[in-house]
Amino acid sequence: MQETIAEVLINRPSKHLNRTFSYRIPETMKEAGVGWRCVVNFARRKEEGIILSIREEDTSKLPYKILDILSLVDSFPWFTEEMIRTALWISSYYMCTLIDALRLFYIDKKAVKTKITYTLAWEKIQKEGAEEIEGLVDSSVDSLDEKSASLLFGDSLLAYVKRGYLIKRETLAAAHKVPLEKWIVPDRELTDKERGRSRKQAELSDFLRDEGPQPVDTLKEKGFSAALIHAFLLNEYGHAVYHRKETYSLISQKGNRGERTLTDEQEKAVHAICDSIDKEAYEGFLLKGVTGSGKTEVYLQAARHALAKGGSALILVPEIALTNQMTSYFASIFGDKVVFMHSNLSKGERYNNRMRIMSGESPIVIGSRSAIFMPFKDLKLIVVDEEYDTSYKQGETPRYNGRDAAKVMAVIYHCPIVLGAATPSIATYYAAQEGKIRLLTMKERVFKTPLPQIHVCDLKETPPIDGSGLISAPLVSLLQKTIMEKNKAILLLNRRGFATTLMCSSCGYVFKCPNCDVSLVYHKETNRLECHYCETVHPLPRECPKCHGHRILYLGAGTERIEEELSHFLPEARVRRFDLDSTRKKNSAREILDDFRNGKFDILFGTQMVAKGHDIPGVQTVGILSADSILNIPSYLAAEQTFNLITQCAGRAGRSKKQGEVILQTYNPSHYVIQCAAKQDYESFYKQELRYREALDFPPFSKLMKITCFNAEEGKAASQAGRIYSWLTQVIPQLSGQVKCTAPFSEPIKRVRNLYYISILVKGKSLTSLKSAMRGTPLFEENDIIIDVDPL
Repeated sequence: MQETIAEVLINRPSKHLNRTFSYRIPETMKEAGVGWRCVVNFARRKEEGIILSIREEDTSKLPYKILDILSLVDSFPWFTEEMIRTALWISSYYMCTLIDALRLFYIDKKAVKTKITYTLAWEKIQKEGAEEIEGLVDSSVDSLDEKSASLLFGDSLLAYVKRGYLIKRETLAAAHKVPLEKWIVPDRELTDKERGRSRKQAELSDFLRDEGPQPVDTLKEKGFSAALIHAFLLNEYGHAVYHRKETYSLISQKGNRGERTLTDEQEKAVHAICDSIDKEAYEGFLLKGVTGSGKTEVYLQAARHALAKGGSALILVPEIALTNQMTSYFASIFGDKVVFMHSNLSKGERYNNRMRIMSGESPIVIGSRSAIFMPFKDLKLIVVDEEYDTSYKQGETPRYNGRDAAKVMAVIYHCPIVLGAATPSIATYYAAQEGKIRLLTMKERVFKTPLPQIHVCDLKETPPIDGSGLISAPLVSLLQKTIMEKNKAILLLNRRGFATTLMCSSCGYVFKCPNCDVSLVYHKETNRLECHYCETVHPLPRECPKCHGHRILYLGAGTERIEEELSHFLPEARVRRFDLDSTRKKNSAREILDDFRNGKFDILFGTQMVAKGHDIPGVQTVGILSADSILNIPSYLAAEQTFNLITQCAGRAGRSKKQGEVILQTYNPSHYVIQCAAKQDYESFYKQELRYREALDFPPFSKLMKITCFNAEEGKAASQAGRIYSWLTQVIPQLSGQVKCTAPFSEPIKRVRNLYYISILVKGKSLTSLKSAMRGTPLFEENDIIIDVDPL
């Protein structure tokens, strides 16, 4: 007998369940198909699953029993074909389980919540004299939740279930309840007598007769009170029904902006991208435009063309703080056709916005990297702004890069992708130079204003004049001039807190996190020590725990210290800090940037958050307080990240009609990165950096993968890393791709959250054959291992 069989992936994050299981689709669920979420019986529990394929099969010939799918989770398929294909690529390329990849497309990690309760069988308990239970639970208690039962009965819980004293019950509930809206439906006309009795209810009846059934919220807006509506229903003049609530737009702005005249460079870029949209085929573009050249306007015009063709567009930005600026820019033309997605939205807002994207109500999607996991309707354009930014890389499993996932999506959706940047990543620019993607350049700013003038301040020759060691006299002088001319300034220091190290001056003891091998940071605002890795907090010490001395030095400076120093040197200046600590509250980042844009303060200073893509009128001055902080990190990307950060931060200055000025403070003025950044000479930097990369065989000349073992015991982590290294040395000689690996090494910060981290770096022209070999090895199914493809 031919029946419809579904291959279902169980939504349980286990490396051992990285396969599908067969279930029958009942006659009552004929609508079910690929991409639907469902509930099935699995390992004596009800589990959520995802249908990945279906087939017709004669089940009578199978040697095993096929169970039915119990129910469907949604009234529509959660996954489109393109979403599943994207997840398959993420799983394959980044060496994670398929369910880890598919979960990226969720809003809740599971669509259904399992609730377990234990009913007490009192008749059996009392009949058999189970005094141990009677002594723990009052006989008036009928049932216990899972947590309470575990606390009360401990290891005996399972035994009591087997003996029948406790009856285990499992119920499922949707993780997200579909928002419903109460509507009032009229049932009959009011008689003259009834109209005379209640004029207001008669008015409500007439309104519903003329306009048809209405939501309660709409009736309230029209002046009908809740009490009146309640009385209307009690008198049986009408009845209430519940409908799925209509989606709502989070965009309050209307599309009323006038047209802007494009520069010749913008015109050429827009024309090239729109031609590619018309072809309905994949094509990659690198839009390399200097800061202030109007790349955002190119994105907007290309998105407009995608909409005119009946499709949608995805615009990715690296930081959540940048979504507000980009959203506002697009909403000024498209209004509520724009929708934004990022992790700071509430779950309800994310579900709502997802529905708007799926229905096509809002075809322009703007967001951070998580925005790529939406059900796009006829996607015709993908834009990745500031494509070089490391924020596109996720720091936990699956460790995907949003930029690279977007490239694959462009292939899957048959649409062009535009990678935009003033300072492209070395790998992206190399691809453009090799002809793998098409290069579009914009060398002039919109108002023809010259790029800002960068003054390099050698801190060895011009020592800082403040206690923090980060503020020089030239910087103070330039800031005073800026404020006097009623302009704005941005200062960058990529360190949070007030003091980055506390040390006993008597014995040299350094206050470190008890869970991590890092110094605790003093935060003056909260008057406590914090670990920036495990996020634990500690009280301020009164004495040294080693020698009991009381002379504790506060060394190093962060953004809080700069705030204090600025108030001393520039008492007349209105300043505002912009870092992770000052933007923890929802919408606080947007509010700070809006206040700065509206002139409520003169100086915005903070971590690299201040450097990324902000277009603030009136910013004429930028100060980079410590250009060397990233340059010295142990990473092959250190030079690239330093050059990008300096150039991008400098680019915030003088974006209108007057040239800006930048103070670049450094102890390494002769370093090629500082020299190239000061001249804003990307080409020279690229050529120099490419030579180093080629000599050391780093990307783009090779592919990297880091395998990290972690354990609470350093010896166990090292032992596991040793076994993996031994396996690699045996397998690599048999593989293609010129693969090689390092011996195990401790991470620069080898202990975080009481776990030790030991890594192996793998390098090769191609890692495809190695990945295939790894997938079939039980060693790589262990849970205390991290596989990071294309690590940063």
